[in-house]
Amino acid sequence: AGWVEDPLQLEGEDTNIKGLGLLPLQTILEVGKVVRQRQVVSHYPIEGLPVEGYEMHQGRTQLLDLQSQAAYRSLFEDESLGLVSDSGTIWGCYLHGIFDNGPWRRGWLNHLRQRRGLPSLPTGVPSYREQRDGMLEALADLVETHLDLAPVLEC
Repeated sequence: AGWVEDPLQLEGEDTNIKGLGLLPLQTILEVGKVVRQRQVVSHYPIEGLPVEGYEMHQGRTQLLDLQSQAAYRSLFEDESLGLVSDSGTIWGCYLHGIFDNGPWRRGWLNHLRQRRGLPSLPTGVPSYREQRDGMLEALADLVETHLDLAPVLEC
């Protein structure tokens, strides 16, 4: 199963769109869009790992089949953000930027590697956000040191 309902025809003329059928979910599109920064705790692939990202969606998603709850679990402490199968092979979430979280990404990759019989990669990788912020700070320092910005700022 899996459906997206668009009763207000926000995305086109179809009001019911069949999903991929990988997760037992139904999403109903609504007028109001959710856009917000999030800091949550992961339940998968590593329990208790802090994760940052942002929500940006126009749908409200719910589990279709309550009996299937045994085969799935919440991806994060906030159950509305994502769902993962017990095998860890199927998951979906509303959290954008999840792969920017180095420790989470490495845990996810190691989970996949273990399923294929490959050795785990080393943990302790830095967060992409921290790396990016450091690079931007270094670039800002170089610009400040080597460019005369006064003429630009006067415009």
